[in-house]
Amino acid sequence: MRKIIWGFIAFFWTGNLFAYNYSEHKDIGDVAFSRLLADVSNQRNTALFFQFLNIQEDEEAVWYFTDLSVKGGQQISYGVLNGLSGDHCSNPLLLEKQLRLKNSVMQQILLLHNQYMDMGYTSAPDGKLTHTDFAYALQAAVNLGHFYEYDKTFQQQLRHFNKEFIRQCQNPSLVRSIFKELNGTNAINMYVSLHAVAIDLAEQSGRLAKTNPEEAKVLLFYAFLFNGFADHFLEDCFAAGHLVVRRTSFASITNNKALHDFYNDEGCTVVNREADIWRAYGDKAFNHTHDAWEKDTSLLAIKHQEYTDEADRIIKAVHLSLSDVWNAFEQSYSNENHIPFYNLIPDDKKLQPDFLIAATPALKLVPIPFNSDLNTLFPDSITITDSMQKAGQTPYYRNFVRSRIANSFIIGFNGPAFHGRYYEGVDFRVNFGNPVSIYTHNERGGKRGTVDYWMGYTLAYSLGDIKAYKDDTFSPYFAQQVKAGLRNNLDIWVGEKRFLGLSNYTEAGVQFVDGATEFVFTPSIGVQFGSLLNINYYNLPTWLRIPLEYIVPLKLKYGVVLSSHSPTAYFNGLDIDIVF
Repeated sequence: MRKIIWGFIAFFWTGNLFAYNYSEHKDIGDVAFSRLLADVSNQRNTALFFQFLNIQEDEEAVWYFTDLSVKGGQQISYGVLNGLSGDHCSNPLLLEKQLRLKNSVMQQILLLHNQYMDMGYTSAPDGKLTHTDFAYALQAAVNLGHFYEYDKTFQQQLRHFNKEFIRQCQNPSLVRSIFKELNGTNAINMYVSLHAVAIDLAEQSGRLAKTNPEEAKVLLFYAFLFNGFADHFLEDCFAAGHLVVRRTSFASITNNKALHDFYNDEGCTVVNREADIWRAYGDKAFNHTHDAWEKDTSLLAIKHQEYTDEADRIIKAVHLSLSDVWNAFEQSYSNENHIPFYNLIPDDKKLQPDFLIAATPALKLVPIPFNSDLNTLFPDSITITDSMQKAGQTPYYRNFVRSRIANSFIIGFNGPAFHGRYYEGVDFRVNFGNPVSIYTHNERGGKRGTVDYWMGYTLAYSLGDIKAYKDDTFSPYFAQQVKAGLRNNLDIWVGEKRFLGLSNYTEAGVQFVDGATEFVFTPSIGVQFGSLLNINYYNLPTWLRIPLEYIVPLKLKYGVVLSSHSPTAYFNGLDIDIVF
């Protein structure tokens, strides 16, 4: 049964659905943590802070937690906590338990990751990880908390925030159920909620440090454990593929994986509350320059930074997050009149989103969720430019891309080819996978004058009658076909919004006629005219798109049925995309 379940998951979610690979999360966390320690090294109460955290520096200048780095196990740094949280473990207390056991599944996963990182990979292969921990595949398939909620504003992302979770997360008996609820929300809410827990724990630690240092030390440890979990989701906020998918159970089957992978590779333009505009990417692209040198006109202009601007922005966000925890500890320790962050959060849920956005420094750096009202997110001193407005909108071609790469279910209607024998019937087809795609832009970043190519796989069942055009002497007979093959799409852009779409199915299988079984080959070619008139079905709501595709055929095709025993038959047809 386990193999059957994994096979089903793998069919739709091949590869991971996480934002960055393990080593990328680890690098971000470790660098940010080192920057924090450099910041606080000369500040008051630093010695106490280091003593409570019980951290040591290894030969590669990476700081690790000695309490979690058990003898015979792997060294546990803040970056390790970032990399494992959410992707490999569902809550911080379970992660702690696993890390404290040298023979645990989590220690085995760490060993796997380290072995592949030593060979130059960004993580261990998903297949090996799943073989070690089956829950890894399930986490990728069902955890919605790594993603923005598509088409929801910045404030709406925080409508799930529950102030009481801050204290309830400090009750171990409630942690599992709380995280189950949090995992159904989104990356921004996950980060803010767990970061608030970390701040609250750090404040408690600071208040207790003088009177009960042993309890204070435990609370500060858990503050960083929870913040390590929170920062994983903060890092996820910067991945392009996590900004554009509609995370529902149904969309997980149709288009999440495809859109996630496409935009992580292709990137998309975003803007943050610092008014920075940049092109965000995703996993395996952290700290990549994306051949930026090709745009330079002089060798002297080529610059090689330790971290690209995009990578450094993510590290800065995590650095800010860690600084919040340090400040919470230090201020509550030094100032008896310090007001806890928990007390500052409004009880009125309508006021909470705007308060949390303003009170959480790292949220100034994350991409603003598409279609947010920028006027509610910037002070009057910042002018909202056209470029910022454009970057804040959903990528214009997102739905077009979805129509090309999503797993889809299509019904086709076939009829007379106006000569000879023809196949009249219905096709039920599933398109899936996207092993090849070529998607380009012109020099202005648009589509005019470009050509796109897409290839995927098909499974189809067809049933109908073989008839003869204007031949009353011919006796029609019933035929069924089960076939599989390849689909190809070629899109020729004649404008920024108009293109001529050409398509092809190359399928083969078996045909059943009068109890006999024979080989069948059914190649077809198609054309998408509607897009030339800017009637782009993929932008229409389902209730309008399906009848329109039938009434005004938007996707036409012509094909032939070649079989090993039956005469050749032809067909004209139209396809209707039911879901994609």
